[in-house]
Amino acid sequence: MMVSGNCRRMGAIGKWLHQKQYGSTNVSVKKKDRARAENARLHSALSIAGLASAVAAVAATEDPRGGCRSKLDIALASATQLLASYCVEMAELAGADRERVAATVRSAVDIQTPGDLMTLTAAAATGN
Repeated sequence: MMVSGNCRRMGAIGKWLHQKQYGSTNVSVKKKDRARAENARLHSALSIAGLASAVAAVAATEDPRGGCRSKLDIALASATQLLASYCVEMAELAGADRERVAATVRSAVDIQTPGDLMTLTAAAATGN
């Protein structure tokens, strides 16, 4: 008898954990909280798209010494451009309009110092 009661309690706990993890139609989520979460997801996607664009821009720059670029440099530039385009697409799917994405990419491509790249990295890492 004790075992069946324990199974029933575990079922209730399992349902509670499932509701916490995946949400539930029975649990009302405030509109403000939902809007905040969507806004945070949008900002995070934009930050990552900006970072990926900045890395692609740095990887695509010519060698300042005027030397030939290695095949690895060319492959790295191509890979980072592909990654940046994917991140831009994800930002648009997250709800960012094209103008906002374009402004983020333009800003990221115009980085001047390693500190600028670190700032973009920190923003992407924290989701801000």
